[in-house]
Amino acid sequence: MDLWKGRLAQKPFAPGVTAVYLAGIAAQALLSGEVVSRTGLWPFIVVQAALIAIWLVLHVRRLRDAGQGPAAAIGIALVYVLSLALLLMLVAFFTNPNAVAASNAESVPDEGLAGMPVVFLLAVLFRPDAGVFMTILKGLIVIAFLPTVIALIFSIHTAMRSHV
Repeated sequence: MDLWKGRLAQKPFAPGVTAVYLAGIAAQALLSGEVVSRTGLWPFIVVQAALIAIWLVLHVRRLRDAGQGPAAAIGIALVYVLSLALLLMLVAFFTNPNAVAASNAESVPDEGLAGMPVVFLLAVLFRPDAGVFMTILKGLIVIAFLPTVIALIFSIHTAMRSHV
């Protein structure tokens, strides 16, 4: 059975894609300090790869049902993979105690690293610090999260496409 073939109507697409997004949020727990210290980033990477593949299959099938090609979904998935790589670099930077200690140009908040780094990165984003390091860091965080917002908007738009 070829996963890429077939169609997917609006009604089954919505709960399927919602489950993928909820699983993606739950997967953030794999970035907790306890998990990362024992297993590294690999469990998170494997789960994200599976979720991206499922997301892509759902969208390709839904687009086919709406009479559209898969190019937009493939492009968004690739951009998401690149932003995920940036996010993982930011997480690796903040979970490496030598890297944070070496950057004494600006103070980086250390709360939240024992929890979920994504929540920590959002806390950094909304911090009032205005130094050069923090400005660059905030820009990288926005770049890392922007494809998630784009993917969510694309999913909503894809769900609303009518059947051809």
